[in-house]
Amino acid sequence: MARQVIWTKLIVEEFIHLAKLTEDEEMIMRTRADGWSITKQATTFNMSVSTVNRIIKRLKKKYDAVQKEHPNEFPIRRTSKKEEWMDSH
Repeated sequence: MARQVIWTKLIVEEFIHLAKLTEDEEMIMRTRADGWSITKQATTFNMSVSTVNRIIKRLKKKYDAVQKEHPNEFPIRRTSKKEEWMDSH
């Protein structure tokens, strides 16, 4: 993700609930919020890097949809050097 949200436990839990994430999406979301790189996620969950990237892409779309419906609860995604590093490793 090239943009960042400050992920609090409340925001993560509410997003998972409202977006109705799959089990894989939830695993990627939770570890992404914890700062894991794509490589670490792929290795840990026995997925290819491209599969993790596809899931992240879906998560971005789902987040944007949830954010539009609940703009007071969910901040807009912002650019972040930490996210750029996580996307490239």
